[in-house]
Amino acid sequence: MRKKMILAAAWACFSIHAPAQELYLSLEEIFQQAESSNADLRASQARAAVAKQGIDVARSARLPEITADLTLNYLGDGTILDRDFSNAMRDKLPHFGNSLALDVYQPLFTGGAISGGIKMAEQQYALAGIGVDMERSGMRFSLVQSYLNLFKMRNLERVYVENIAVTNQLLESMRARHEQGTVLKNDITRYELRLSSLNYDLTSIRNSLSILNRDLTSMLSLSPDTRIVPDSALLLTPLPDQGESYWLDLASANNHELKAVDAQKEIANTALRLTRAERFPAIGLIARDQISGPVTFEIPAINKNYNYWLVGVNVSYKLSSLFKTNKAEKKQHLDITQIAEQRTAVTDALERKIHEAYTLYLQAQEMLATEQKNVELATENYRIVDTRFRNDIALLTDMLDASTAKLDAETRLVNARINTLISLFQLKYISGTL
Repeated sequence: MRKKMILAAAWACFSIHAPAQELYLSLEEIFQQAESSNADLRASQARAAVAKQGIDVARSARLPEITADLTLNYLGDGTILDRDFSNAMRDKLPHFGNSLALDVYQPLFTGGAISGGIKMAEQQYALAGIGVDMERSGMRFSLVQSYLNLFKMRNLERVYVENIAVTNQLLESMRARHEQGTVLKNDITRYELRLSSLNYDLTSIRNSLSILNRDLTSMLSLSPDTRIVPDSALLLTPLPDQGESYWLDLASANNHELKAVDAQKEIANTALRLTRAERFPAIGLIARDQISGPVTFEIPAINKNYNYWLVGVNVSYKLSSLFKTNKAEKKQHLDITQIAEQRTAVTDALERKIHEAYTLYLQAQEMLATEQKNVELATENYRIVDTRFRNDIALLTDMLDASTAKLDAETRLVNARINTLISLFQLKYISGTL
């Protein structure tokens, strides 16, 4: 918690006092900041909190129901008649009437309705928790993609800056030699065109970098002026290769979509149990204490309060359940069947996604190995050309080409490493372990 507070304070300082400053953030720090500011994740967490409170509400059904009823009324005079409605006689009654009753009902047996309701609330809370995990996982994968693409674009920017610097040095040398008459003007023009093209590409790269950076700062609720610098230590992340079956097993146990379908099936089974509970009577203890006045069942009426109490057993049964419940049960059986079919479809789609992601992961690893070999070759070529150039055997243009090839090879190596990491994180995302 203290680390998060320090990090938040640092972000605040950067956004207020240091516009356009660079902020070095690791991937884990990116996750922490996003989780504290992402509106969709907060909404999912709020839904989970509501579902958790629903468990307490469902459990309260086990508690006794207590009802207090107070009535104050104006009581008019009564009329006494013969059985043939003749000889009416007015009966004076006390006009102020009152009644105070206290009723207690403690359920004893509900056919599983109460326990089923609690179980339903717990399952809905579990489903809401899966929704939070799913939202968090999706958010993290989006952040990983933006973060690594930002890394790739910054790396590309560095390569172009270095290429432009090398080209400028070469042009200065060629202009000097042109004055000495050893270099043609056409050669200078050719490299000036190359420099112009490099500068245009660099502008395009920096615009893309600005867009990526703005997207990432928006997701993290940071100042738009903040320039995020990725942590290069991420490139040292191990690249495991346990096989496709490993990822399939991992996905079967952790994939959020699969968990959500299983949770929905449990909820459907509980709903069926609640419907069946309507076939049983509800049995409970009742107790009542009532005091009321005046006493009107005596003639003349007695202007006093009359108190009585009772305890007993209450049995109630919904007769309509005899012809309604079977239809509801049939619908819920269909719901369960539909969810089972949905799970099969999700499992099949999951296997396809794992196969595709794992194939791309292996392809990325092969490309990474190729680029590592290319860097070795480009470095060796640069060493040879550099030696020849120092001995005046190679031309300056040969040196430029060797340097450019070395920079390009190193760039492709970093990008291949980043692409491999993206493939790895995609496997983690699909398997539900990101």
